[in-house]
Amino acid sequence: MTDWRERQPGTDDESAERMRQGAASFLGQVLGLDDQPDHLAADLSPIKRDSNASIYTIQLESSAGPAAFLVYAYQVRARGGDGHTGKELFDSGLETLDLAARNATPGPRAVAHAESDDYAFILATTPGTYRALTGNRGLAPAAAAPTPVRPANSAPPEDQAADEPLRVRSEMAQDLITSLRIANTQASDWLAAVRASEPTTGGAASLDDGTLAFTPDETELALFLLDNESIGTLLRVLNILVATAQVQASAALGDDPDIHDDRGASS
Repeated sequence: MTDWRERQPGTDDESAERMRQGAASFLGQVLGLDDQPDHLAADLSPIKRDSNASIYTIQLESSAGPAAFLVYAYQVRARGGDGHTGKELFDSGLETLDLAARNATPGPRAVAHAESDDYAFILATTPGTYRALTGNRGLAPAAAAPTPVRPANSAPPEDQAADEPLRVRSEMAQDLITSLRIANTQASDWLAAVRASEPTTGGAASLDDGTLAFTPDETELALFLLDNESIGTLLRVLNILVATAQVQASAALGDDPDIHDDRGASS
């Protein structure tokens, strides 16, 4: 495997590709993947690109199911349009992720990071995946663990075991909130970018008539959404949540959702 530390910057296009390949090598080394860096690099989808920094996303299969990861990549000595070097952005990114973890706020969790003279990388994932990754690390043997003292008014172990699925549901709900908020923000940013391109492409006017000219990355996104297996589970979950919320809201208001429209028509 080619080590990411061996890669040197070149032209703008070459540097971007080297940074992507370096991100793939870093990802493979951290997670212990057998995939070749070139194969991993092909699966890295850029969600942000600057002159000296990029953010990639990738979904991998794990024993706990599909797991989403973010790879932040920086050219350490290059200075971006905002005046900051890649090193400054790297340090700021680490601090932000560390603060989110310490305060238990929504957002990605840093899994690992690395830095060389030319590049720096951060691997991050969702709080749920982070817990799954770290839950089996560094644990003392069960026999060596102290026996917890259970307060008199606490639930017995069998009840706690029964509550475990509810705890997992709650944690997954928080992860969904975080992911959906991020996705909604990214969707808003994309719409703004399309409208900003209107003077040269007529982008905003084509949003409603299906004539929007896709970029290659937008084509990839559109094809992903056309695949029935891509977000089918997500859509089903959203339908369940919305339908249940509507029924519960109607019940709380004393309305019957099946006859609500009829009431409005008769008034």
